[in-house]
Amino acid sequence: MSKLAKTVSEFLAFRPQYSRDISKLQPYINAAVDWEASHGLLLRAPKLEGADKEAEWLNSALVPAPVAFAPSPIPRSEFEKVVALQPALNLLFDRISRDHEFLSTTLQSLGKSDEFTSKVFDMYTKQRALGVEKPAVIGIHRSDYLIHAPEGEPESTPQAKQVEFNTIAASFASLSSIVGDFHRFLLDKTGYAGLLDSGSISKDQLPANESLTSIGDGIAAGFDLYGGKE
Repeated sequence: MSKLAKTVSEFLAFRPQYSRDISKLQPYINAAVDWEASHGLLLRAPKLEGADKEAEWLNSALVPAPVAFAPSPIPRSEFEKVVALQPALNLLFDRISRDHEFLSTTLQSLGKSDEFTSKVFDMYTKQRALGVEKPAVIGIHRSDYLIHAPEGEPESTPQAKQVEFNTIAASFASLSSIVGDFHRFLLDKTGYAGLLDSGSISKDQLPANESLTSIGDGIAAGFDLYGGKE
């Protein structure tokens, strides 16, 4: 995240440029695989259909999670802006979730084109029909952004643009919270020598990721508000 870039031209000029020489990646691959294996940055391997009995153990294997060797630069001011904006977005989507008329007119028409949304909407209508009053509701949200920095507008300000808001796909918090540590490890170990053709990355540009602990704290708070005893 650059502290200095205020225009698109500055942002594009200051951002690190990564090497496209595949041969320079091998030392990073070896270090990455070892670090991921020892720090739980892993996924269950895809199941092998039709595998013989001798290979059935592969269905219980773990593989390194796909991850970028280095972080993508974001203007610090835009990063801080979207972090500060999150409570307002959470409130907005909470209010949307309580607007039955809006949900019905918006989601009902998706039934034939989106099976997953259709099933979720069916669950919602059945639960609403029961008339159960819930003492508390917890929302776990993930908001995704890309930096808009068109080369044809060099004097414009690079901006974070929201591309997705998830209210269900938050399962990778357990992995994303480790990725920052992974980048700090590679920076300490290699200084990204050979991977960067130009520019540099410093530790103060790698913010802490508290997604796992914050989601866990949120679930615990929701449980208490719901009246949980055990």
